[in-house]
Formats: sequence, structure tokens, C-alpha cells
Amino acid sequence: MTDTGEPWALTATEALRRIEAGSLSAAQWVASCRERIREREPAIRAWASLDEHVVEAAMTRERRGLGPSIPVGVKDIIDVCGMPTMMGTDFHDPAPATREGGSVALMREAGCMIMGKTVTTELGHLHPGPTRNPRNPRHTPGGSSSGSAAAVADRMVPLCLGTQTSGSVIRPAAYCGVIGYKPTYNDFDKSGILANAPSMDTLGILARSVDDVGLLRRILLEAPTEEIREADLAGLRFGLLTAPPWESADAETRGCLEDFMGQLAARGARRVEVRLDREIPRLLELRRVISGYEFRRSIAFERIHHLDRLSPILREGRLADGLRIGNSEYQSAVREVATLRGRLARTFTEVDILVSPSAPGPAPAMLDTTGEATFNSAWTLAGNPAITLPLFHASNGLPIGGQLVAGLADDERLLSASKGIMGAFGPGDPSSETISSAP
Repeated sequence: MTDTGEPWALTATEALRRIEAGSLSAAQWVASCRERIREREPAIRAWASLDEHVVEAAMTRERRGLGPSIPVGVKDIIDVCGMPTMMGTDFHDPAPATREGGSVALMREAGCMIMGKTVTTELGHLHPGPTRNPRNPRHTPGGSSSGSAAAVADRMVPLCLGTQTSGSVIRPAAYCGVIGYKPTYNDFDKSGILANAPSMDTLGILARSVDDVGLLRRILLEAPTEEIREADLAGLRFGLLTAPPWESADAETRGCLEDFMGQLAARGARRVEVRLDREIPRLLELRRVISGYEFRRSIAFERIHHLDRLSPILREGRLADGLRIGNSEYQSAVREVATLRGRLARTFTEVDILVSPSAPGPAPAMLDTTGEATFNSAWTLAGNPAITLPLFHASNGLPIGGQLVAGLADDERLLSASKGIMGAFGPGDPSSETISSAP
């Protein structure tokens, strides 16, 4: 972390160690994060709503001896009791939710303090919200978990929930220079979350350390707390994915990843040649079919009752795709995905971790788009666990993420490898540079 002397600069695991040592109280930590939000929110615009009573709640929990509180943010397509779920629109009911998502209930039970709801793109699709990238306000923060990525990057909170249907955790995390983790499909409960394309919708975690990812992962799995083991990189097999869409990444990003593979080899890791030239492009085509068909049904209420209030990019994008696709084409695509998953499973008997860009390059210098999910979508549909690590910087100073993918249900190995990589190559606190104002 960057040593500012302020509790808001700590990762969750760092703060919990200080609380255990008696040098910090949980209420002080929550209050510090709340003050950081108050100071930075006018520039970053990461929050859709805030809980004004969260500090008092943390103090009450502390007085009752209920254990430490962990400040977190929750993407605003996930229901949280006492807060509205607006989903990036201006027409949903602003009444506070009276039932919250299973993930949120588990987090509260474990001591998480929900600081507020973070900004999402419209219905978790492509139309951007007001959030700015903390690394440069003229560049997109990505989407759809834009507010979650920006809030973590700007050190307003150490952890946020996001969701991913194409690249909505991995891409904004990479653009904002933090860690974004998408678990194996269906590992985390999805109740109380706006459905987008249920065959691939996945709850994810945004954080500034791999240990923090592990902490929240175990809370969401209701598993005993256990520190992530740091992998010996020399004992792992890595493969660089140079199949399409590799060439669509910019030269600087490809160069960073080629150099990274060389550095892994220098540390004893084994490089394995992997060719998925047919499988990855086909998964991308099938994702368009499946996500479009499911999206048209998931947002049937909005398209039937509020079509004129939906953005052109939504109406002409995934929704338009879905309206052109019939059930037989959809079912055929679902069957083909099952076959492709079998091929991918065989690949992961020969390689432990696949490496690819998290995005085609650093965050684009525009605010009317959230960037491309090309490098994430196939793995979201396949269901494999994936993580982006803030390993590189572009010549313009913006972060470039490296995406790691593991076999189905091999999340522990993925996180163990990620911890080893961050220990060997990580830049320290990836959010040490923030903006002071935004236009």
C-alpha cells in the first residue's frame, strides 16, 4: 500500500491485522473510508447512493463486541436492504429494497459494512454512467462495474462487488489499475441481482490485493478463513493465448505480455504452447447468440414498458441481437458450448494458467464507451475462473492488465498463482496515483 498514514489507504487484510493488533478500530477504519468518499466523490462519481449511517452502525457493532467491520461497496444492480436499486436508469422504483441478495446477506453476517451502491452502466449493459477513471478522468473507467472499479482504485473502499456477463469485472479493473476476479460460474450466489444473461452472469470481486480477494471469496462461499498460499511459479505451466483476438490488442500490450512470459520462464516456469484458434472465436460468436437471446427475456419488463427510455446503444446492441434469435438457434448454441467446454477441459490438463490481455489496451480516451470485452467474453461463457492483475503500464502512464485463466473449479490455483505473480512482479499499490479534480 501507499503509506499515507490514513486507514482508507489500507487493504482489508492490512486493516484487519491492525485491528487485531489494537492499533486501529473498525469504526475508525469505516469513518476514514467514509471521509475519503466525501472528499473524492465529487471528482470520481463512483457512487449511486450512500448509507449515511454506516459509521454509527460500525460503532454499534464494535460496542457489542461483534467483531471488525469491513467497508465495502455493492454494484447497483444488486439489492441491498434500505437502498434503492436503480440499475443505471432513471425510471426504476427508488423505494429502498426490503430483501437483499444472498451475497449481500452473507457479507453483512460476516461483518461487512455496505458503504453504498456503486454506479453501473444502464442495466449492466454498455451505456456509460457518470463515473470517471481515477487514473485519468478523460479516459473511460470501463463497465459495467465502473463505480466498483473506480471506488476501489481511488481507495474509497478496499473491496467492491461487481458482476460480469461479458467483461464487466475484468475490463474496468484493468482500466482502473486494480484486481478484478471472476470466479468459476455459479460459485457465488446470484439471488437479488438483475439478470442479464443467466447462462453466464457471474458475481465478481474488485480489490487491491489478492489476499483481499481471498478474504471476500471465503465470506461469499461461507468457507473458513484461510490465507491464500503463494504459488511457486517454477512449479506452474503457463500458456500465452495468441489465438484470435490476440492481434486486436495494441502492440504495446502484446509486448508487455510477451515480456512477462519471458520473465516467468526466467523464474523457472514452464511455457506451454496453446492453440485455441477455433475454440475462442467460436465461443465469442456463441456468446452473442446466447447473451442476446437471454438478455431480451431478462429485460422484458424494461423493453415492454420503457423502451423509449432505453439508450440507443442498448436497443441496437444486445437487445437487437436477441430479437433476431429464435429458440432453436439458442438451444443449438447452448449444446455447442457444452462441447467446447470439453475441449477446454482437455487443454487445462496440459497447462495450469492461460495468459492473455485483459483488454485490447489501456483505457481509451473517451467517456461515451466502456471499451471492448473481446478478451473476456469467451471465458465468461465457458465459465472458467479469471482474474486481471495490474502488472503493466502503458507509455501514457495508464495501467494495462494481464488476464489469467484457470480450469473450471480451479480457483484456488488461480489465486495462488496470482499471489505468486504479484509478489514477484506486482507494482505495489496500483492506486497510488489519483486525480485531484475532474472536468
